[in-house]
Amino acid sequence: MGRKSKYSSEEKLTILNEADEIGVSSVADMYHISESTIRSWQLLYKYQGVEGLTATHSNQRYSREFKYSLVEQFEQSGEPVEVFAIKHGLRAKAQLQRWIIQYNESNFKAYTPRKRDSKMSGRKTSFEERLNIIEELIKYDVNYNWVAEKYQVSYQQVYGWY
Repeated sequence: MGRKSKYSSEEKLTILNEADEIGVSSVADMYHISESTIRSWQLLYKYQGVEGLTATHSNQRYSREFKYSLVEQFEQSGEPVEVFAIKHGLRAKAQLQRWIIQYNESNFKAYTPRKRDSKMSGRKTSFEERLNIIEELIKYDVNYNWVAEKYQVSYQQVYGWY
């Protein structure tokens, strides 16, 4: 089941118009919304238009290269995190902040398929080969998908062996 926003894009636009007229803090009190949320909506509307205010029903997936280049651009930009993130098509600053931490820890992750996404079919393996696969899984602390792809076996096989 997807996410449901408390406010529609039309309601958000009305709130933003009122914030321009009477001030952010007054509107925040009136609608019981935090000022930071209203300021975030203002940035989304400014840089992404009405589409930025529209609720999404699924997560966007980004490649490792995209994340890497965006973090490097941010470090050179000198802009605030929230402004930079929204300006470059992200929905919130938290997403970019996570990428910065991963970048600094050299732990960037791209989207990896989940169990049900695995298209690899199983193959017969010897007991010794299974032991080697599981030892590598434990030794390098990697995920099942990575090991399944490396050894050309199915996710379900690796999971079962472990």
